[in-house]
Amino acid sequence: MTAHRLLPALLLLAACTSTPPATEPEALAPAPATSAPPAAATTTPSLPRAKPGSLLGKVDRSKLNAQVRQGGKPINISHRCSFRNETGYKGSTQVDIANSEVRRLATSIEVPLASGYCNFDNAGFRQTARSPAIELRHADGCTVRIWDQGPQLTISYSACAARCSSPEVFKYIWPVLIDQPSGRCD
Repeated sequence: MTAHRLLPALLLLAACTSTPPATEPEALAPAPATSAPPAAATTTPSLPRAKPGSLLGKVDRSKLNAQVRQGGKPINISHRCSFRNETGYKGSTQVDIANSEVRRLATSIEVPLASGYCNFDNAGFRQTARSPAIELRHADGCTVRIWDQGPQLTISYSACAARCSSPEVFKYIWPVLIDQPSGRCD
């Protein structure tokens, strides 16, 4: 009975694994220094080719490729909003980003379940990435990542317990989501 349940899982796992194709020795030789850069370097990013029978081969690649290309556009937003849910979790955020360069980011979140709060202000943060997601790092280890998915902007925080009233409070911090068309945040 157990083997009947285990067999489909093993088949799925086996279908997902593959060995990399062998490369020819001449393919490993470096390109001459005077050659022009390959054309692929100037094209927009896309998904790799699907292997026959793989799960990626069954997906609508046109939609996925559109999302991959969309991630390359710069983020531009200047917004201020506040939020509150039915449990009392509330906060406010102010964000000003031009051409994926963070000018201002200030978020304050109160967590009633943990009886505390967290404050994230971009003072002291250094911007370390602009694409595909904006990344800000602080000397205390706190990392803020900002990205957009269609009309929604996401601001997430990791390793930022030092910015909270107690380390326990940070366990309850969720990313801030800003719906750009409506201006609402959550």
